[in-house]
Amino acid sequence: MAPNLAFGSSFIEEKKDDDNDTAADESFLECASAVDRVRMTVDRFGSDSVVLLTSFGVQSGVMLSIVAEACPDVRVLFIDTQGPSSQRDLDYGRKLLDHVGLKNFSVAKADVTREEFQHGMEEVGISPNTRITPEDTERNGGGKNVFQALSQDVFKVTPLKKECEALNVQCLLSGVRRGQTSERDHFKFLQYNEGGPAKGHPILDWSDTQCLAFLSLKGVPPHPELSNIVNAPKNFRRSPSFLRSHRPSDREEGRECGIHVQEEKKSSKDSKDPVPALPNIVVGKVKCKFCIAAKELLGDLGIEYVEAPVSLFPHLIPAGTKTVPVVYLDKQLIGGYGKLCEHLNVEDTLNTK
Repeated sequence: MAPNLAFGSSFIEEKKDDDNDTAADESFLECASAVDRVRMTVDRFGSDSVVLLTSFGVQSGVMLSIVAEACPDVRVLFIDTQGPSSQRDLDYGRKLLDHVGLKNFSVAKADVTREEFQHGMEEVGISPNTRITPEDTERNGGGKNVFQALSQDVFKVTPLKKECEALNVQCLLSGVRRGQTSERDHFKFLQYNEGGPAKGHPILDWSDTQCLAFLSLKGVPPHPELSNIVNAPKNFRRSPSFLRSHRPSDREEGRECGIHVQEEKKSSKDSKDPVPALPNIVVGKVKCKFCIAAKELLGDLGIEYVEAPVSLFPHLIPAGTKTVPVVYLDKQLIGGYGKLCEHLNVEDTLNTK
């Protein structure tokens, strides 16, 4: 049973001063229709502060149609990852926007190209198959693919963060659903993040069958992949929810790309410090003697790290910092070579007083 908007408005007023207690939020949203969930979210944050994030994938017509009905002023944001299917999906997305009548639309894109990224990774010895293999795999990324994790940071997470800051986004809507990944099975309809926009999931409890029926009901133009995905044998389906676009270069099977998951709390004392995609990172230049010394020190102490070229990761340089390296350990900003020596309690042999 969907609550009326007066009921939703009461919820908005009552909860403004206590965002940490989300139990009441969930109870209201659980009972609401997807359209009312969007309306209630917009009522809380304001239409100028809510953005629908979409990949223009196979089920994207569901959320676009719902937002068009609930609040057509909401901005739609597409992240152009410069992947092999990006232009195709963008072309499809423009057709969808015309179909549902949404006109507030923008595209976010990284400042570097895929070719520049690959070349930079090759310079520091990182290939598409490079993985983290620390002793404590759970704490340090579980053996995740380094190339893909850094690629997602550059081409997805960072462009999204920049766009959210530029637009002062308070809440991101998306069409994630339970059954798509193990992480999403535990998502809430409305989640608050540490230092970032809230995340709204209006169709979190929808099944594949519901999505397909809704797309048909609304006469949404089918995605180029839809027929192949729907007709694929069950043993080829990648998760309980099979209604997802297939982007083999996008991320590893069963892993989140980083834009939908709950942001980790920042371990740094300064909440404004950047947070890297991987625990131990040295941002620098290949021939910089301080960068070389930092990497040698970490190696001598048996501390595994990933090297990240500053040309590709300027977003990991804290404001006001003009030198490299910039070292992160356990996702905490340490600083340059001198600060690293101080942190590890070893002698600084390069910086002279």
